Amino acid sequence: MRVFNSSPRCVPPHACHDFPKLPPNLEFKMNQRCILCFLLGVLFVTGARAQQADRAPAAGQNLLENWLKMDRDGDGKLSNDETTGLMKRFFDRNDANKDGFLDRQELEALQKRLASNRGRSTQNANRNRQQGMSTEQLLKNAPEDVIIEAGIAYRPGDSKAWQLDLVRPKAAASEPRPGIVFVHGGGWRSGDKRAATFLRGAIEYAQKGYVCITVNYRLTGEAPFPACIEDVKCAVRWFRAHAKQYNVDPNRLGGYGNSAGAHLVSMLGLCPPAAKLEGDGPYQDQSSLLQAVCASATPSDFGLFPRSPRGDSRFKGEADQREALIRACSPITHVHQQAPPFLLIHGTADGTVNVKHGDVFAEALKKAGADVTYMRIDGAGHGVYNQHSDRTKPAMETFFSRTLGKQKQTP
Repeated sequence: MRVFNSSPRCVPPHACHDFPKLPPNLEFKMNQRCILCFLLGVLFVTGARAQQADRAPAAGQNLLENWLKMDRDGDGKLSNDETTGLMKRFFDRNDANKDGFLDRQELEALQKRLASNRGRSTQNANRNRQQGMSTEQLLKNAPEDVIIEAGIAYRPGDSKAWQLDLVRPKAAASEPRPGIVFVHGGGWRSGDKRAATFLRGAIEYAQKGYVCITVNYRLTGEAPFPACIEDVKCAVRWFRAHAKQYNVDPNRLGGYGNSAGAHLVSMLGLCPPAAKLEGDGPYQDQSSLLQAVCASATPSDFGLFPRSPRGDSRFKGEADQREALIRACSPITHVHQQAPPFLLIHGTADGTVNVKHGDVFAEALKKAGADVTYMRIDGAGHGVYNQHSDRTKPAMETFFSRTLGKQKQTP
């Protein structure tokens, strides 16, 4: 395992450079995006509320019918003994008249509260998503040497999260090109595929000859874990299924992410189909595994985080099921002998994801025999990748050139 400290000698000086600046008119337009996003948000929320109003009665009726199936004695109401899971846990709270039963009126009131909460969660998720530039701005200001295909749906369905942007070189190539998957961060509850770091990264690497996708996924306000993992896996399967169309070598796919995005690309490098986290999306005949992973400020083991109701709420299921899911969603759980090469970057002063996550992850990969390079940067915080871009960016370029620059075996 190669371990680099904060010394600038960890990367050759001649390799140091930064992502190219976006054109001035694009920088200006990005500064104006808040106004545009506000107007779009008003239109979207209005439409979403109308759609929810149309769907609510049918969905509520189905939920009510499912609850009443617990009525074993057929008296039309639920006793505490007849309930299970969260219904049992919050029985007293929902028993408005305190008669020891949940009658139809109380169940209908509960259904309305849940529907209202779901509506707010979806609106919050969509509001958290409004961080990137518009498709019109993106296409208008694209560099001349790349082609951008924006807003591609990587699976059918009604979630606006199931989209990616693809950036590829305009110049023709006689051989298939390697690909890179960029996954945004944001604590799994916010962020967007067009966040500046990831959009600039996709453009720069396309200019270097890679075919890149930058991916959105369902945030926890829309769907709890493991939805985000299932979504990015589906996006990679889509990438492979369309490899011929975009002249991509499906055996040379890498990924980069920071924070929550680092967690997700690590799962893309390690988590096999046997873990049953592929989801119900299409292209199940394609592999969702990457051949090289660069991850900065990586949450590698959810067991290292202090437990809290907010943290646990990211994961679906009852308490006993949640523990197993937390382990299954931790990248360190899936470290194995055939793990792909990893470049891990972590700051010792990271107050969001403690450096211990990087330490134990790098050590686990090393023990498994993986090709792992660990840049442990003294004094760096959670934004380690951008804070020390004079070293991290050329290190990532060298890493992908080394690991994706030749034909790899089928995953």
